[in-house]
Amino acid sequence: MAARDFSVKFGFDELNGLAESLGKISDDSLAQAAVESLNVIVDNTYELARDRMLKDINLSESYVKRKMFVTPASRQKLEASITAPTSSNSRDVNNTPLGRYDAKPVTVPATSKRVKQGPGRMGIPLGSKQRGVTVRVLKSQVNTDFVPRGFLLPLRRGTEAGGNGLGVFARDRSGRLRHRYGPSPYQLFAFQADRLTGEVGDALGDDLADRVNEVLRKAIG
Repeated sequence: MAARDFSVKFGFDELNGLAESLGKISDDSLAQAAVESLNVIVDNTYELARDRMLKDINLSESYVKRKMFVTPASRQKLEASITAPTSSNSRDVNNTPLGRYDAKPVTVPATSKRVKQGPGRMGIPLGSKQRGVTVRVLKSQVNTDFVPRGFLLPLRRGTEAGGNGLGVFARDRSGRLRHRYGPSPYQLFAFQADRLTGEVGDALGDDLADRVNEVLRKAIG
């Protein structure tokens, strides 16, 4: 089954049919007030959602921004949305490589003289070898579940080895090597969306009422 983007839409459908009514309004200032109201609310919600998503999750804000986008409302379409897209090219579309979560190799002295790894992308000193991986999914704690069975490997981007940074790998119970993943912006946003919906609906109604009242006040005055 192909993955679907997760999107939250903001409109006036629940406000007693206001969307249809606003679409018929000939007064440019009233219609513009509706567009501005939606876009202020969707921008504020986008900021609030990111703040909550990253409160104790150890992803960079720049990474989360690349994985979400806002579609503003217009006079032609009184609807705005925030979307966290996925890709149907992978079975792990909802996940983020665990290597993005401050993954660090645990090293021990190499017993074989043939080991000549030096400092490099994985930070393994000369004469040492990997003996596991630590990650920090939550900012408040280090996860040692992949010591000693995990290790870091460069992730390819096209033909470029390491072009996508490092991945955390570990063998499952059957001995198969698997790339491990952590929470993604898609999942974090989906978790927060239900908690934001009520707040957004109230804020949208209040903001629109204030803007319409201001338009009417100027028209009367």
